[in-house]
Amino acid sequence: MRASAGGSPAGPETRSGVPRHRTSDLEHFWIITAHQLGHYLRTNRFYGLLGFVSLISALTLASQVDAGVATIQLQQLYRSSEYLSNFLVYTGLWVVLAAAFFGGDALSVDFSTGAGYYMLVLPVRRPVLLAGRYAAATLVTLAIVGTSYAFATAGAIYFFGAEQIPWSLLGGSLGIAIVYSLAAVSVAFCISAFVRTPAAGVLITVLALYVGFTTLQSVVELANIEPWFSLSYAGGAMAAILDTDFLHIQTIPLGQQQYYTIWVATVAEGLEIMAAYVAVFLPLSAYLYQRAESTG
Repeated sequence: MRASAGGSPAGPETRSGVPRHRTSDLEHFWIITAHQLGHYLRTNRFYGLLGFVSLISALTLASQVDAGVATIQLQQLYRSSEYLSNFLVYTGLWVVLAAAFFGGDALSVDFSTGAGYYMLVLPVRRPVLLAGRYAAATLVTLAIVGTSYAFATAGAIYFFGAEQIPWSLLGGSLGIAIVYSLAAVSVAFCISAFVRTPAAGVLITVLALYVGFTTLQSVVELANIEPWFSLSYAGGAMAAILDTDFLHIQTIPLGQQQYYTIWVATVAEGLEIMAAYVAVFLPLSAYLYQRAESTG
């Protein structure tokens, strides 16, 4: 390194003597995010999931159009918010599938395949590499979720008119979906950092976030306990914010003085649970990823 004219040391130089710019962590983050996002958008799993969500949404909308405007308005109590709430009831499932497909193997590929020998030797810190992949996986997940919201909005405009749509509540529901996506991807990344096999990471993410939490939530509710720990329970806030007949607690009589209680997360409660999942699982995934060694 040569001294500059003012006596202070100059920056790193190439063999030609031209000062070399040192790439910052932020620049690394944007580069990794862009490349990872481009990779996701070229995969069959992205187009397959996008096509699946589009197909289900299109078939739902087509059946409603076939039923007629008057019938749908009657079924939805003549309220567009009720229609949107019911249409978006499966949004949580789409988020879980997208998080599993794009986050369930995002980190394990560096340790179970030869990819780690190329990626981990780059002059990029692992937390920055994780952050870029996390941002890309979240953006792709939101693209899948946005497709469902686009169909729901189109249906609401068709049946009720654009002037009847509660745009502020719809925007709030989309905002909750964004936070829910962050939480689901955080769990997926943690599983990916812990499980060495990419396929196992995808499968475990689906089983844990959807099958596991849904089953556990039902069992806990049978014991009359609010499933406040369940991420799937928190995801109910996406549709609840649009439900004009929202009830936090519903008691269903089963006969002989027995009751079954159903809880639905409020918006504030749902956001708190989602934020807790991000705060716990994202740092944990970074810790596991930092300590793991490539054995592929």
